[in-house]
Amino acid sequence: MNIRTKKPTACPHENYRAKIAETRTVCLADHIYDKRTGELVGTYITEEFSPEPFVADAHKLTAASVFWYLEEDGTPVFDKYSETPSPRIAEVVELFPEQSPPQAIHPTSKSGRKPQAIQNHLSMALTVLILEDRASWLEDFTLGAICTGPGVINGKHSVSRSDVKNLLRLPVISVADAADCLLNHNRAPMSTRQLQRVVEAARIALRGVALHLERHPEILQSIEMTVDFDKFWITDAAQSGHQEHPKKSLALEMIRAGTAIKATARELGISKNTVKKWDAEARSSAGATMGGSVIVD
Repeated sequence: MNIRTKKPTACPHENYRAKIAETRTVCLADHIYDKRTGELVGTYITEEFSPEPFVADAHKLTAASVFWYLEEDGTPVFDKYSETPSPRIAEVVELFPEQSPPQAIHPTSKSGRKPQAIQNHLSMALTVLILEDRASWLEDFTLGAICTGPGVINGKHSVSRSDVKNLLRLPVISVADAADCLLNHNRAPMSTRQLQRVVEAARIALRGVALHLERHPEILQSIEMTVDFDKFWITDAAQSGHQEHPKKSLALEMIRAGTAIKATARELGISKNTVKKWDAEARSSAGATMGGSVIVD
């Protein structure tokens, strides 16, 4: 089998290169142009390059001096050196800007209904149970309180269960106290409306937790704590310190004596609708009492 080795093609002579270049370009005043496009391809530089001598600045040489010395044990100790401040001061970018909490959380006006503050008598017990991981049942109460109270918004729970559990560990549950320990998803203070939702869920969950612990006393016995559960079943009127109208009992006595509602209201200087409301409440409570006595008998 005959095998022929192909000889390498020799590089064309420089004369050929020059001839080919002449057919494509033209040189005018040391400038090379493309004949077809007229584009400037290059320029011949015939001047000799002579760089300027570099002279070091005497002030800059001082920066190379040593600003530290060695102690007897060989430890380097740096001297205090203050550089010359630059005339241009860079802008300061605040990575975590301070944000003041919403002003509505701590209202200054005394008009309107006073914000409700709930005394949490289970705060210490719940704190111990959560830290010792003995409150797995608490998840069900927080979830039920969220669904019962603030509910669902756009298919999602309007309140986080972790936020509700954090409020259950506070001795006092209120919007102002919640604003000091809760943040939203952006690590910023919560809005007043969102804080009200969390407080509402915590209030509902607290009643359920109290009932659960009262029915299962072994839970508190395991952490050696006792709680007075009678404080949780006080009515809302008693908690808020609501006082009965001074003329309510007199108005009910006049109605029971046969005086008309309109005449009772005119005699006592009270609105007729108010007297009607008192009479309806008295009739409903009397009916409930009678119904209860029938059931007992």
